Amino acid sequence: MKNTSLKVAAFAAALLMEGNTLGAATLEERLATMEQELATLKEHNEVLTEELTSMENEKWYASIDVTKSQSGMGAAASKVYYSENPLSIGGYGEFYYSDKNDVKNARNGENSAITDTYRFVPYIGYKFSDNIILNSEIEFEHGGEEVAVEFLYLDFLINRYANVRIGQQLVPMGLINLRHEPTLFPTVLRPDVETYIIPSTWNEMGASLYGSNDSFEYQVGVINALNANNQDTRSNGNKWLRNARNGSAEKTAMNKVGMVARADYTGINGAKIGGSIYYGNASNVKTGHVSGTSLLIYEVHGSYKKNALFLNALYSSAALSEAEKIAPNATKASDGFYANAGYNFFKPLHIEMPFFVQYEQYNLAKKTANGTGEKKDVKNTTVGLNYFPHEQVVLKMEYKIIDDKNIQDEKMSAVSFGAGFIF
Repeated sequence: MKNTSLKVAAFAAALLMEGNTLGAATLEERLATMEQELATLKEHNEVLTEELTSMENEKWYASIDVTKSQSGMGAAASKVYYSENPLSIGGYGEFYYSDKNDVKNARNGENSAITDTYRFVPYIGYKFSDNIILNSEIEFEHGGEEVAVEFLYLDFLINRYANVRIGQQLVPMGLINLRHEPTLFPTVLRPDVETYIIPSTWNEMGASLYGSNDSFEYQVGVINALNANNQDTRSNGNKWLRNARNGSAEKTAMNKVGMVARADYTGINGAKIGGSIYYGNASNVKTGHVSGTSLLIYEVHGSYKKNALFLNALYSSAALSEAEKIAPNATKASDGFYANAGYNFFKPLHIEMPFFVQYEQYNLAKKTANGTGEKKDVKNTTVGLNYFPHEQVVLKMEYKIIDDKNIQDEKMSAVSFGAGFIF
């Protein structure tokens, strides 16, 4: 009996010890499982935190969608329209180096190589609501030597077919004036035709109506008139149209207004074909007004971009009626055209590095009031390369042959390098 009791006690102790061992093992497994679950939860929490931070940053610092455009403007200028945050900050910049082989300068022992911190331009926009938007562009040129408000306007968005814009705004002419960000054109500097005949960047105070449908875009407006009653017009200067701009100068004259209209057909994938026209009184000054003059500028343009290929072409003409009222030999007419084409042979390698060629021809004083001071055509041929290390950054290089017999009989050439960015 005694031995039996001892055996039962030993058996019970063994069971207890085994139960304790099994219990400890189960507890350890549960603790290990809980630790693994906590680690997983911590990892998920970190991922969620990063996603929330990214979402908040995206609201405050919206990245650029290079496919976006509002009323024909560049992606950076359009940023406020698609940013989730009411406040939007963007911009662009460009700088370059150029060395011109100028025979006349070489004979005089002058160095023609230059470098320029050409432009730094912040965009600041604000959404008062989904339908009322403020947009602005402030330009610093030549390292801050010139500062100007390029545009400052309010948009009242009604629907895609009709919207109202009031304030200092880009004049809707040409390929460059609305889309002047450096990633959008291949040359180091803008084409001369869209610098001197269409005086980009051209902005004026006014009011306009714009809209679009699936294959058509338009903009019409009333703006402060150009003032061709200036010294360059009287002396057949190259900047007679460029210096006619009033822009946002301090308390600029607004005695006369001009009308501007633009239409584009976009029904072909990758293509845009259109034109624009400006008409207004040619004398818009505070004092010394000359009555009876008028200025007409018009242009036709086309662009095409698909896969590795891009094509751009534009013709523009300007005519000053009753030019003799401003001066006996005042410039009466200018015209010009350019075309460029580019192809990215590295597209299959996912490298954005298109080669391009551009030809332009223009005359900035083709006709004068009395036939004196008329100029010869200028012909420029440019070949070059763009490299996009990022879709918002471009590095440019080009070789340009300049045939300007208004300056010298020999042709000139220039090698230029530039860089530009948008943000």
